[in-house]
Parts: sequence; structure tokens; C-alpha cells
Amino acid sequence: MKTAPATRPSVRGPELPQVILAIVSALTAFGLTAGGCTTDAVGIDACRDIETARCEAAQYCGRIEDVEACQRFYRDHCLHGLAEGVEVPADDSVGDCVATIQKAGECAKNDPFATLESCDPPVTTNSNGATRACHIVLFPEWSAECSFLGKRGDLPPLGDGGPGGGGQGGSP
Repeated sequence: MKTAPATRPSVRGPELPQVILAIVSALTAFGLTAGGCTTDAVGIDACRDIETARCEAAQYCGRIEDVEACQRFYRDHCLHGLAEGVEVPADDSVGDCVATIQKAGECAKNDPFATLESCDPPVTTNSNGATRACHIVLFPEWSAECSFLGKRGDLPPLGDGGPGGGGQGGSP
């Protein structure tokens, strides 16, 4: 008796429509998830420059003890950019703002209650009501040079500007 030859199952690759479907699915999934990795942050470098100067100067106002930790925090925090509604300032404006914060910190170095009138060299061309060097360190937007950081109506109230005074939660 003759037996029928054994049939082998057909080994075939995927059909062309299945390959196309897999490629389209992969590209669609990538396209949907890749868009979530973008940011609309503006002024990241400006934020970092300003906050680095504030961390350095804030030690003289009694606000922080670990300057490097403060700078590391703001390096990452500034990935969110400047506050909403603040336009990216020109580089020279950022430089002027940083220099103002640095001068205020130097003035406060020996006296955290130093008045702006006693600072030499002068800290700012217009303090807009701030009276102490630490006011400018803690709230740089009060100075003419850093006024791009906030509108007059948005400015925080001034505390005494001395050790532990004034400031916003989480700010130097």
C-alpha cells in the first residue's frame, strides 16, 4: 500500500498588507508620542544666568546656605523658562540684570540690611521703591535693569530684605 507523501506546512513570510499595516502603526505611535517631548519654554539661558547670580548673592541675605545646591536646583527649574508672559530679553539686558544682582549681593556681603543708598558702586539706576540691597537680590524685578521679569502690578510685596525676610517660597 502506498502512502501519500507527507505534506509540509507552508512556511510563508508575512503578507505585504500586514507589513504595511505594521509600519504605519509604528510610525503613527512614534508620531503621537514624540510630540509630547517638546517644550514651549522661553528664556531658559536667561533664567539660568539670573538665578545663578541670585543664588550666589542670596547667601549674603541669609536666604540660602548651599549656593551650589541652589544653582543645581535652578539649572533644572529653568528648563521651564521665564515666567509666562515674559518675553525673552536681549542678551545685554540679561547681562545688566545679572550685574545688578551681583552688585546688590556684594553690597549685602557685610551687612544684609544695607540700604541701596549706602552701596558703592550703586546697585541700580532705579529701584522702583526697593530700599535695601537684599530687596534687589530677592526681587530683582524691582530694579530697572531686571524690570523685564515682571510687570509692576505683578511684583511681590517687599519684606524687610534682611536675613530670612521677604522672598517667595522656593526662591533664594
